[in-house]
Amino acid sequence: MKNTKFCCNKIPKWITLLSIIVIIILLFQIYACFFNPSMAYGKFENIDSNRQVILTLAGRNFVMIVITLLAIKSQNAAFLRITFWMNFFRELYDMLLVGYLNGFSLKGIGLMATFLVFLIPYVLALKKLKHLDSKKV
Repeated sequence: MKNTKFCCNKIPKWITLLSIIVIIILLFQIYACFFNPSMAYGKFENIDSNRQVILTLAGRNFVMIVITLLAIKSQNAAFLRITFWMNFFRELYDMLLVGYLNGFSLKGIGLMATFLVFLIPYVLALKKLKHLDSKKV
């Protein structure tokens, strides 16, 4: 018996491309976490507590890559929407963290604005995926 609740949608290429770009960024971050954390995260003191945090981050990114790849392969709009919500909240948290760590100074607010490069496309993708999901029969 076919499971109609998990049917496939025709996911727009731009959403798939955005997902692949995010995967590439996450792969870079994983590489940096293992081999040169300061390459991606600035000054890094290689002590056990910092190492544990950075390796936890690498694990989080790996899981996010696996979930995103499964969602892309499934071509299921609802599943892919979950990955975009995950990415949206990750970017939102990182944006607020950058502002907080910079004392919400002019520099910090400027850095926060750079996160809009991803937040805006995520919102557009979420709207499109919601529309696709509501159209499935």
